[in-house]
Amino acid sequence: MTDSTRDTTINDSLARKNAILLGLCFALGGVTTFSVMSLAANVAFSIATDKSLATLPITSFLVASMLTSVPASMLMQKIGRKSGFRIGIIIGTLGCLLAAFAIYLSSFWVLVASTFLIGIMASFQAFYRFAAADTASDKFKSVAVSWVMFGGVLAPIFAPTIISYSKNLLDPYFIAGTFVAAAAITLVSLIVISYINIPNEKITASKNTGRPLIQIIKQPLFAISVGAAMASYGLMTFVMTATPLAILGCGQGYEIDDVTFVIQWHAIAMYGPAFFTGKIIQRIGAQTVIILGLAMLAGCALVAAMGVEITHFWVALVLLGLGWNFGFVGATAMITRHYRSEEKYKAQAFNDFMVFGTLAVGSFASGKIYNAYGWNGVTWIVYPVVAFAMLLIVASLYFKSKEA
Repeated sequence: MTDSTRDTTINDSLARKNAILLGLCFALGGVTTFSVMSLAANVAFSIATDKSLATLPITSFLVASMLTSVPASMLMQKIGRKSGFRIGIIIGTLGCLLAAFAIYLSSFWVLVASTFLIGIMASFQAFYRFAAADTASDKFKSVAVSWVMFGGVLAPIFAPTIISYSKNLLDPYFIAGTFVAAAAITLVSLIVISYINIPNEKITASKNTGRPLIQIIKQPLFAISVGAAMASYGLMTFVMTATPLAILGCGQGYEIDDVTFVIQWHAIAMYGPAFFTGKIIQRIGAQTVIILGLAMLAGCALVAAMGVEITHFWVALVLLGLGWNFGFVGATAMITRHYRSEEKYKAQAFNDFMVFGTLAVGSFASGKIYNAYGWNGVTWIVYPVVAFAMLLIVASLYFKSKEA
């Protein structure tokens, strides 16, 4: 075994440990995210004067994630990943408690503020996947990223049960107990985070930070990778945000348990394949995986337009989750190949700023479009975005051939 091979083995052994621990943290934080995505719009709908603003708490969550992405990355450059992750966890815990208080007050705007704080936590959590890649070899990076994303499958498995048992915990304040339970679960992440190990993670400002950001962005393959991530995540959030409203508002007599069932399987589909997505990317390439993901997103829209039976919602949201997984993990794997180690903080921050910005716009537009045009109006938006993203990936194959 050569020295370089031995170093790679050592690094990837550490990367495996970090990826598993970060995946667990992602799962614990995912309980809170699941609660926000499946419950916040309906809670808001019940207390908001303007019903078209029902998705605003989710938009607030995503705006916070967007606004925090660059400061979070820069902060972690100064104080290290672990310290930054701890700050995010504490802020998210406070957000959960504030959400419970908002329900007690029946205050729409306090609920919006609470999801903003939870969104800050989500912004820090989004860097879990990059933290796992930081200690991995180039060959193992896509696998490390996918392992962290796979941790997200645990949240939808357990979250519906947690919601079921906690929703009436603080009766008569329906759902308030769920957010208190989410706060307690989120705090467990503080313990798990202490066991990750990222050598030399504190990068001082005096060290070389590589090329200017504009030069990194101008790389065609980097820009296309970011665009693919924006399209995949943006469409997923756009459709998912409107889904709880569509299920409860379609006139079929469905209840909150039907919503959590559909969102549960959607989230399982989002994160379940992630354990294997990295291996698939190694075999057939990130661009091919992204194309498959975009095709599944289009399939989601097609099934959703067929009817309003729970089966239609279930199949559509499973396809939506699978499409997001292939599209977003594939795009993330592409992105990590187009910046240098010393440029990671600025490149990752730019990517997440653009992605969360797209999510914020998409979630807010989702409520408006659903209120104006119904469920069919939401699903029709998917097709032109998928077509544009497909063109981007075709262009990436051209630029990749020029680099070869």
